[in-house]
Amino acid sequence: MKDASPVIIENLSLGRLPSVPQVLLRLIEACHQVDVSFHDLAEIIQQDIGLTAKITAVCNSPAYAQWNEDRDFNHLLVVLGLNNIKTIAINAAVHQFFSQFNVQTGQGLGIIWYKSLWCAHAARALATLTSYEFPDEAYLAGLLHKLGQLVFLNNQPDRYGDLLLKTPDDLALIELERELFGTAYHEVSALVVGEWELESFLSDALLYQNEPAERLLEAPRLVRLTNFIHKLSDPGIDLNSLYSEADLLFGLTPSVVANLKKDIEQQVQKAADGLGIRLEKDAAGAIAVQVETEEVRLELARRVREFALLGGVNLDPGSETELREFLDSVLAELDILFGMDRSILFLADADNGHLRGIVGRAVSNTRLAEFNIPIVAGRSRVAQALIEGTVQGPILPLESAPASLVDQQLARTLESDCLLCVPLISGTSRIGVIAVGLRAAEQERQAQNLNFLPMFAATAAQGIHTHRGLARRTEELLENTRQWHQREARSIVHEINNPLGIINNYLHVLSAKFSEDASISDHLKIIKEEIQRVGDITLRLRDIGDPQHIASFSVDINEIIRDLMEIFQASYLKSIGITEHLDLEKKLPAIQISRASLKQVITNLVKNAVEAMPDGGDLWIQTRDRINIGGREYVELSIADNGPGIPPEIMGRLFTPVDSTKGNNHSGLGLTIVNNLINELKGSISCRGRSGGGTEMLIHLPRRLGDE
Repeated sequence: MKDASPVIIENLSLGRLPSVPQVLLRLIEACHQVDVSFHDLAEIIQQDIGLTAKITAVCNSPAYAQWNEDRDFNHLLVVLGLNNIKTIAINAAVHQFFSQFNVQTGQGLGIIWYKSLWCAHAARALATLTSYEFPDEAYLAGLLHKLGQLVFLNNQPDRYGDLLLKTPDDLALIELERELFGTAYHEVSALVVGEWELESFLSDALLYQNEPAERLLEAPRLVRLTNFIHKLSDPGIDLNSLYSEADLLFGLTPSVVANLKKDIEQQVQKAADGLGIRLEKDAAGAIAVQVETEEVRLELARRVREFALLGGVNLDPGSETELREFLDSVLAELDILFGMDRSILFLADADNGHLRGIVGRAVSNTRLAEFNIPIVAGRSRVAQALIEGTVQGPILPLESAPASLVDQQLARTLESDCLLCVPLISGTSRIGVIAVGLRAAEQERQAQNLNFLPMFAATAAQGIHTHRGLARRTEELLENTRQWHQREARSIVHEINNPLGIINNYLHVLSAKFSEDASISDHLKIIKEEIQRVGDITLRLRDIGDPQHIASFSVDINEIIRDLMEIFQASYLKSIGITEHLDLEKKLPAIQISRASLKQVITNLVKNAVEAMPDGGDLWIQTRDRINIGGREYVELSIADNGPGIPPEIMGRLFTPVDSTKGNNHSGLGLTIVNNLINELKGSISCRGRSGGGTEMLIHLPRRLGDE
């Protein structure tokens, strides 16, 4: 089995695959329903190869890297969001309406759709029957197994559509595909899916779908499932051979296979009825499907027009909290709508003297920041686009006259042959330019998009212009907001202190009741101190804007550590298998410090260490006296664990507010708070990796004795 040649694939258009128009209509209708669920959307989308391929590809792009291993299609839709799904649906409808498909190619599309949907249902049923743990992945394999045929139909609608209608035998069709394209559909299917870099054998399953069963005995289950259902869908296959492979691969009897085939035909018939598609069977048992009709094309046009009147693409500046995020969304829309996945958005500075690179797709921030292009006529096509207010290109920078070095550098940065420069203009305001990188083979396909790009650019420019205005007004409101927060904080402190006082009263009653039980009394004492610490923390809210206020007391650090570790041991250290090791210097003196602040520091650091060891481990806490740093004496506190350690890329910004690496329940502010508290205590904190694995936090506090 050979893979498709990259050179051959380079000459095929892979970006804009056709969809069944009836599915598009259902999806557009669903997207405009107020109470539509992602489950409903998934059911509609997963009836079409082109839509499913587009959404799967987008969700496995670098922008959604954290979801690349998710095999649940519903989850992918949630990640993508309803607005992006709407955009994809409308974009597909626009291109479907303006495509070169006709009645004959519509029949070819219908054949591919029917066989793909048939195999998708069969794969899911067979996965369930044979206890494969990922039935949705099997469904996806069945749906996409003819993806290469869709690519061929998109590139040669008339010639390949004719082949589909006249060559029912799959092996004979493969030979004709090699003559026409230099490769076969299953090789193209595998290549396209392979570019998504899924954590799955899906690409292999598509590549080996025509192999004899004897060669697949040791293959992964998904490969065997896809191979068998592909053969099961062939009406001309020898039944004895089919039953033999069913037994060889899965141990299935002929009656089970026959019932499975009957059930699948009913499911696909039901799906076709739901979409208003007629299935007609000829004398030989082959199914004829017509999905491209004038009636459905007019309905698509009407739906697209309605969408345009309702507001166009999803570029609402009010939905983003930062201008940069909004600019990122502009480039994301450009990719979804036009398949332009390599781009840089430049903004003009206040005096329209230069264009600065702000955001980019497939471009690092380091390289992006280097672009600062003068807005001077004749110097670059990027600046010329803004000066003339017209789209420039696609151009081949090396062939442009005169050759512009910055245009050449942009093309190289975008790893492209051609450059397309789209101006962003709102009224009389010249906002900026989007530079798009295209490969030479894409020029013809993207030519049809040139009519739509100015409309997109105008919408984007208006959104950016509005967003900049909102940003300026936001700055004017910040000071008033801060003052309001201070007043609210003082009110909150008052409200919190009331229930805290009641809790303290009850603790006093309980302390008197259990005064003779030393163990209970000690626990109640600790609880009371913790309640007091909550009160101290709330009092800090009252002093927002005056952070230097710290109540200082003579504090025994070792005593605080022992009390806190007693609480941690009783609450969750023991339950998750963490062993504590205390090495506290016996002659450590009490020092003048805020007791509440120190307890919060120790609590935060111990919790961080515990969360780094969910499966158990060791926790070391150590104190040392008279540590000399720069001629001054400090008390040292060390908290260490043997967890996985902190990645190097996080270590450099450990004490600044960042996205936490621990999961959705963590804000990434814990160490920032610790750092601020240590600074207020006039101490220092540092972090280092342990030689045996794990992390050590080292705190140095000024050795100020209570009587000094």
